[in-house]
Amino acid sequence: MPLIDDRSEIRISEGEPPTLHFTGKIIGLKSENLKKEMEKLSQSNPKGFSLDLSEVSLLDSSALGVIMLIAQRLRPSGGKLVLLNPQPNVLHVFQVTRLDTVLEIKNEMPE
Repeated sequence: MPLIDDRSEIRISEGEPPTLHFTGKIIGLKSENLKKEMEKLSQSNPKGFSLDLSEVSLLDSSALGVIMLIAQRLRPSGGKLVLLNPQPNVLHVFQVTRLDTVLEIKNEMPE
């Protein structure tokens, strides 16, 4: 039985704003996959989008960098990135790094 579960999934649900859903751990090369998807979504939705973290069990500094990069790219056009439903351990990472003070984090799904 493997010690590391490297299964992950990225999907997008349409809506206003659209929501990108990531399942699994955002570590290592998966951060690059997330970046590619977020860049595509930010180009087609300059007003912003949501990133659902409810099924993300772990993220590393690469993932934090990607999230900040995309959030900063959206700001000049008045867009924003909203982080949704982070699990407690993921929310703790944002709190320890104080990124919760510069990113919008919500514990609910958009209507």
